[in-house]
Amino acid sequence: MRLFEFEDQIWFPKNLRRWQMDYIRMAIKLLDPYRNLQSPWISEEPPDTWVDLASGAGGPVPELYQRWSPNDRPIQLIRTDLYPSGEGIDFLDLRSDAYPPAHLYTLFNAFHHFDSMDQLQIMERMSVSRTALIAEPLSRNPLTFLGVFVLAGPGNFILSPFVRPFSWPRMFWTYIIPIVPVVTCWDGLISVLRTPRSKDFRELAKMASNDHFIWRAESISFPFGRVNMLVGNRRNAQ
Repeated sequence: MRLFEFEDQIWFPKNLRRWQMDYIRMAIKLLDPYRNLQSPWISEEPPDTWVDLASGAGGPVPELYQRWSPNDRPIQLIRTDLYPSGEGIDFLDLRSDAYPPAHLYTLFNAFHHFDSMDQLQIMERMSVSRTALIAEPLSRNPLTFLGVFVLAGPGNFILSPFVRPFSWPRMFWTYIIPIVPVVTCWDGLISVLRTPRSKDFRELAKMASNDHFIWRAESISFPFGRVNMLVGNRRNAQ
């Protein structure tokens, strides 16, 4: 089900997109779906360069970087997005732009924004790296749908004062004219409907694998669900 998400639209106001991304970043930090995620280079040398695709307002990458980056050899981290909404995030259109060269590509919480053809092309373009990771913390089921509704809708009125950076205009558009909760809730529910199922991940992994790069579908659990993943490695790095 494609439908649409406000944050994908070029006409969507920049401030509303930023406030929505800030809330989603805080929600991800609160739920911590990646607490059990091991570094994708656990059996090999850490990458010299890590490029995160579709970073939003930062997503889980800053926390993962702190956990994964070795103390003796810091990794060069490049964050990118179609609508950069934070400092240090570069513009990149995943459909048309050349990806910066990297040993590791990651894509968190954003794979569902693309149709199946785009998803396959993104995987193929990520396959020039040594390692690649695509992760989706949503599952297409009624419990996830209900949880996202509560967190993104009513939860917005409870948690908004704790979102950083604090913004009085965001308070106005949350409590006086509640546009932020409405668009965040809508986009969250549509995200659930658009999220690929486990069988879709397995099929994409099979289609995107080639003689030089192999993809596999995996998952990890967290208290509120499962994170479905596509993990890719250069064949000689297995």
